[in-house]
Amino acid sequence: MTEMPGALLMVVVDVDPEHEEEFNRWYDKEHIPERLAMPGFRSARRYASHDRPGRYLAIYEIDGPDVVTSPEYLSQPMSDRSREVMATWRHLDRSVWIEITEPMTGHEPDGSREPGA
Repeated sequence: MTEMPGALLMVVVDVDPEHEEEFNRWYDKEHIPERLAMPGFRSARRYASHDRPGRYLAIYEIDGPDVVTSPEYLSQPMSDRSREVMATWRHLDRSVWIEITEPMTGHEPDGSREPGA
């Protein structure tokens, strides 16, 4: 059986300052736990932009690109709170990325920067 390559779901959201506290609370307490309970979601990490206040990035490691088009994912009900929070977003960019390389690190065990060097 051929294993499907890993993938990432990347979500960038811009939020006005007056909505950031509720956005972050919702994302951490409701949204991420819901996603991680779904089949195919491996992990989630969130970041705040260094140079653009109110811009947030969420990176979900998923089993493959089909995870976010599966019947389980698409039939997930949305809470009223989710609708309210999402209505405050100024910008949303959501994309799926497919893994094309094996994991790499900054340095190999022998100190080189390239595998097998």
